[in-house]
Amino acid sequence: MSALDLSAFLLTATTAEPRPGTLRVTIAGEIDMATRPRLDDELDRAVAAAPERLVVDLLGVGFCGVTGVASLGRLRARCAEAGIDLVLKPSRVVRRALDLAAVAPLFRLEGREAGQEHLIAR
Repeated sequence: MSALDLSAFLLTATTAEPRPGTLRVTIAGEIDMATRPRLDDELDRAVAAAPERLVVDLLGVGFCGVTGVASLGRLRARCAEAGIDLVLKPSRVVRRALDLAAVAPLFRLEGREAGQEHLIAR
């Protein structure tokens, strides 16, 4: 089984439309080099749907490497170009990765880990 075949076990993504104009993509698992293509595919589909608001729920992410941060950065750029309001709901791990890369201020963050820098710095 190749790394791409394993990505389905390491990363899950579900998409829902909780209200008109809002698309919610829920990501769980690990975001690394092996799962990045699957993540990018899911996020590309979400942007192509052209919602007014895209909420990416990352509360179930337990690992986020630099490739995950890069994917989120590309998503931010695509949403800005398309006029989509992007909101991230980061897990503690994702928030820490965004903080370490010094890009957290570039995103609109919501959820329980969004404003808890004092907990993440430990």
